[in-house]
Amino acid sequence: MAAAIAAMAAGLGLAATASAELRIAVVDMQRALNECDAGKKAKDQVKAKFERSQDQLKKQREDLDRLKEDYDRKATVLKEEERRNLEKDLETRSLDFKRKYEDFQRDLQQTDHELTSTIVEDLYGIVRDYGAKNGYALVLEASSGTLLYNDKAVDITDEIVKIQNATPHKDTGPHKATDTDTE
Repeated sequence: MAAAIAAMAAGLGLAATASAELRIAVVDMQRALNECDAGKKAKDQVKAKFERSQDQLKKQREDLDRLKEDYDRKATVLKEEERRNLEKDLETRSLDFKRKYEDFQRDLQQTDHELTSTIVEDLYGIVRDYGAKNGYALVLEASSGTLLYNDKAVDITDEIVKIQNATPHKDTGPHKATDTDTE
C-alpha cells in the first residue's frame, strides 16, 4: 500500500524521499457542508422555501385533478364544442402546472447553489490552510465517489467543521431575491 501511495505521489509530481513521511488526509466536503453551522442554516432556508412552494404546487395540482374529474363526469353529456373547450382548458392548465413545477425545481437548485457556494469556497480555503499548516502532502475529497477506501484516522472532516464553525464569516443570510420566495 505504501508503494502504491508513493507511486501515486510520484505521478502527481510530489517528491518523497525515503526519510520523509508522506502525509495524506481525507475530507468529506459534502458532510462538512451538511454539518457545519452555516451549511445547516443554508439547508434550512432551502427547506423552508421548498415547503412554501410545495404547498402552492400541491394546491394547484389538487385544483387540476378536481377539474379533470369534473370533466370526466361531464364529457359524455357535453356538446362537442364545450367538450373541446374544456379539453383545451385542461391541457393549458396542465402545461402551466408542468412549467411551474420545472421553474420551481430550477429555482430551488439555484437558491441552494447561491446559499452554499460561498460556504463551500470557505471550506476549501480552510482545507487548504489546514493541510498546509499540518504538513499534509495531499488532502483527498471523499464524497466525490473516486475514493474507494480510507482509514478513518486520516479523515479530517470533523476538524474542518470545527474550524469553519469557529471562524467568523459573512452572513450567508436569506438570499437577496426574497420577493420571489413567496410567488
